[in-house]
Amino acid sequence: MKKVSKLQRQIFTITTALALFIILLLGISISSILYTQGIDGAETALRNKNRSVTTLILGYFAPLRQAIEYSTSPDSGIDHSRFEEHDTRQAILNLFEVLQKTIPNVNYIFSGYEDGSLLINNYTPPADFNAVDRPWYQAALDMHPLISDGMPYQDIISKEWLVSFGKTLLNANEEIIGVLSIDAGMDTIIEALSVKDQHYPTVYNYVLNTQGMVLIHPDEGMRDTFHQGIYAHLPSADVTRGSLNYRDEGRQFLAHFDRIETLGWIVVTEVNLADIRQPIMKTIIFTLLMIVTGSLLATWLMSFVLSRHIIAPLKKLQNRVQEITEGRGDKISEYSFPNNEIGMISEAIEQLTENALIHKNVELKIKNLQLDALSNTDQLTEIANRRKMLEIIQAEINRFDRHKTPFSIFMFDVDHFKRVNDTFGHDLGDQVLIDIARVVRSSIRRTDTLGRWGGEEFILICPETELNTAHNVAEKVCSAIRHHAFPANLSITVSLGLSEFRSGHTLETILAEIDQKMYRAKQNGRNRIEI
Repeated sequence: MKKVSKLQRQIFTITTALALFIILLLGISISSILYTQGIDGAETALRNKNRSVTTLILGYFAPLRQAIEYSTSPDSGIDHSRFEEHDTRQAILNLFEVLQKTIPNVNYIFSGYEDGSLLINNYTPPADFNAVDRPWYQAALDMHPLISDGMPYQDIISKEWLVSFGKTLLNANEEIIGVLSIDAGMDTIIEALSVKDQHYPTVYNYVLNTQGMVLIHPDEGMRDTFHQGIYAHLPSADVTRGSLNYRDEGRQFLAHFDRIETLGWIVVTEVNLADIRQPIMKTIIFTLLMIVTGSLLATWLMSFVLSRHIIAPLKKLQNRVQEITEGRGDKISEYSFPNNEIGMISEAIEQLTENALIHKNVELKIKNLQLDALSNTDQLTEIANRRKMLEIIQAEINRFDRHKTPFSIFMFDVDHFKRVNDTFGHDLGDQVLIDIARVVRSSIRRTDTLGRWGGEEFILICPETELNTAHNVAEKVCSAIRHHAFPANLSITVSLGLSEFRSGHTLETILAEIDQKMYRAKQNGRNRIEI
C-alpha cells in the first residue's frame, strides 16, 4: 500500500508541474494572440468605418460637382461673359432654380463676377457687397481651373453647417470673369461621422484639410484648429489611405485615414488606444483565469483518474495478462471530445458578410447606372447629349469597318433661334428646343437616335440606312417641325445637312461634312436640306 501511495503522490506532483508549465506557455501564447487579434479587429473596424464614411461623402458630393461642371461649361447654353445683360442674368437664375430643385442637398447656388456683383435667387446682397472679396471667390481663384476644395462653414442665421464649392467662369478668351459656387448642407455628413460603432463605441471620425486644419469634428472646440498630433504622422500626399499609430498629449491613438483628393479632405477615423487595450486586457485576464482554473481542475481530475485507472490495474496485472493471453481482455473505449463549433460560426458569419457585400455591390451598380444615365442625357431635352452621340457614331463606324454596314447621319440647326430668345426670352426658347426634341423623336424610326449637339443644334443617326432612305427621314423631320404648333404661334424651321458614311470617312470628317452642309443650307435660304 505504501508503494501505491508514493506512486499516487508522484503522479500528482508530475501532472501538476506539467500543468503549470503548460499554463505558462499557453498564457504567454494566448495573451499574445488575443492582444494581436484585438488590435487587428480594432484596425479592421476603423478601416471599414472610414471606408464607409468616405464612400458616403463621395456619393453625397458627386452631384454637386457635376452641377458645377455643367453650369460652368458651354453645355449649359449660357454665356457668363454676358452676365450684365438682363436675359443672360435671368437665364442664369433660371438654371440655378432648376439645379436647386433637381439636387435636394443644394442650399444655395450663386455666381459672383469681377465687377463685384452677385447673382442669386431670393436674396439681395447689401449695397457694399463685393463678391471678389468673399472667401469662396478667392478659393476658386486659387484652384483655377479646378473646382475648389470643400470649405465647411456655419450659416450665421440658421446655424446650419454648410460646405462650399466653386469654379471659375471664363470668357471666350479663357480669361476669368467670375466664380460659380454651390453651398450644400452637411447635416447628413455630420450625422454619418457621429454614428457610433456597435463594438467600439469610443471610435470617432473627423475631417482635415490638406494643411491639417480640422474642418469637421464631433468636438466643436476642435473645429478650425491645427491638428499637429496626426498631421505630423501622415505620410506624403501620394499615399491616399492607410493606418497609423501616433501619440498626442500623452495619449496613444490608433487611426485610419483616407484622402479625398477631389474635395481636398482627409477623412480620419481614430480611437484612443487605451479604450481598445482595456477590453482586450479584461478578455486576456478572464481567459487566463479560466485556463488556470480549468487546467488545474483537469490536472487534478486526471491525476485522480490515472491513479484509479493505472494503479489499480497494476495490482491485477498478472491476472490481466493471463486474461489477455486467453483472449478474454476487456475492450478499451476511446475518449471522444466535444466537437468545436467555431468553424460553423465562422462559416455563418462569412456567409452573412458575403451576402451583405453582394447587396452593397448591387446598390453600387444601380447608382453607377443612374450616374451613367445622367452623364449621357441632355438635361433640358432629355435626349442623348453630345458625349453619348459621339459614342454611338463611333460604334456605327466600327460596325461599318467590320461589316460595311451603311449608315447615315444628319445635323440640323433651328433657324433664327437667337431671334426667338431675344424676342420671347430663354424660357420660351428652351420650350421650343424641348418641343423639337419631342416632335422629332415621334417622327423617326425606332432604330434612329436623336441627340442634342449643343445650343440649338441637333444630330440624328440612322443605322443601316443609305442616303436616299435617310433623305426621306430628313424630309419627314423637317415637315414635322414645320407643321408643329409651337408656343406663341411661332413658325419654326430648320436647316439640315445630310451625309452617308462611306469608305474614307472618319469621325472627324463626317462631322465636319454635315456641319458644312448644314451651314450651306442656311446660306442658301434656310428651311432646306443639303445633301
